[in-house]
Amino acid sequence: GCQNLDRTIANYIRDHKVLELQPTETEIMVRKLRGIAETPSPMPSDPITDGLHGGIWYSLPGACPSETYGDKTDECMTAMPGGRCEVVDGTRHCTYRMEYAGEIRMDDLSGILDEGRGIHTYEDWWKTSYEQCLNAVARGERAGPCVHNAEYNVQTDEGVGTSFWNGKHDIEQGLRRMDRLRQLFREKYPHLPDSLAEPACL
Repeated sequence: GCQNLDRTIANYIRDHKVLELQPTETEIMVRKLRGIAETPSPMPSDPITDGLHGGIWYSLPGACPSETYGDKTDECMTAMPGGRCEVVDGTRHCTYRMEYAGEIRMDDLSGILDEGRGIHTYEDWWKTSYEQCLNAVARGERAGPCVHNAEYNVQTDEGVGTSFWNGKHDIEQGLRRMDRLRQLFREKYPHLPDSLAEPACL
């Protein structure tokens, strides 16, 4: 089955204990996009909605859904193998097939990397660049103040050091971001379509 993402994101994060994991770059980005604090905090009881289309959440059951990612034992994965298989036949443990079709990294999409300025990673962008600035100011090599980059600030509806996420709830800005994603996908995977028809939500 599938559901509107806005109705399920809060419950999914709570149920799957996403906020208890060590934050990765992707998790931090998801939290910022959804207005969730970067530091784990209690989830709101009501689903997060903004009135815009938040996407569709497709339920593709994986192995051992009763355990978190790092706690899946071989015994559990054998007892509950999930629905993924090579030739879908509709039986209980064979309901979908999926294959890797490529990826676009958030760093590339948002345009925060800049090799000319020594920004090769997300950490270089939000942390190291700020620390380097503070050190340069302390040595008298440049004037302050230093600006700490941030992808998005809820109060200003803008980023600092990037404009990609500006206008988070603006439909035209959202369409611009989706166009950029499709453009990058076409450049990286010219032999693949940049979009597919959505499967039926049964």
